[in-house]
Amino acid sequence: MEINPKLPLTMNFLAHQFLSFHKTELQIGNLYGEIVRVKDYLDYPAGIQKGILLHRSIDSYTDSNETVKNSTRLFHAKYGKFAPVIVDVLYDYFLIKNWKTYTNEDFEEFVSDCYLLFRERFEEFPPNLQNIVKHLLKYDWFHNYSNYDGIRETLNGISHRSKFENNIDEAVNELIEFEEQLNNDFNLFFPKLIEHCKNFIKTES
Repeated sequence: MEINPKLPLTMNFLAHQFLSFHKTELQIGNLYGEIVRVKDYLDYPAGIQKGILLHRSIDSYTDSNETVKNSTRLFHAKYGKFAPVIVDVLYDYFLIKNWKTYTNEDFEEFVSDCYLLFRERFEEFPPNLQNIVKHLLKYDWFHNYSNYDGIRETLNGISHRSKFENNIDEAVNELIEFEEQLNNDFNLFFPKLIEHCKNFIKTES
């Protein structure tokens, strides 16, 4: 099957950048966290290492959180092991939906600043990360998370890249059906994740 390069290879880039709190090396390290195996993180400078570890900490905290698990249960029956993947994507949608609750920064300015940073640091990225970032910038993935069509495209891209047959692009139907419940779950969870990340950064300093 031919893969459309405009679709994301992975999920929830937006939240990882948001939770780096405009600390440049954490933002870059959070990007590296998409591709670097845990055992290899020491191959990178200290600031990047911390961002990689922050990325892992965000993922671990999210995966173990009971509120997130409640969201995931809405998708288990139909989508099985892909349910957590779907919720990762949808929580970026809800971050945008609730943006003004969590920051005074304009969303468009945030996206522009992230994209500028990625362009400025692009040449230092390893080839596999360059490939991801190139398509992220070209096809404006961050805005894809803001609407149903973009979510459907994102899930479709992940579906095509999976080795296992799945129908996760249909999960927009459940997003529409359970949007209020999912939104409530997100707003219960995300303040705790913010606090977790702030504590992690303080502890690791």
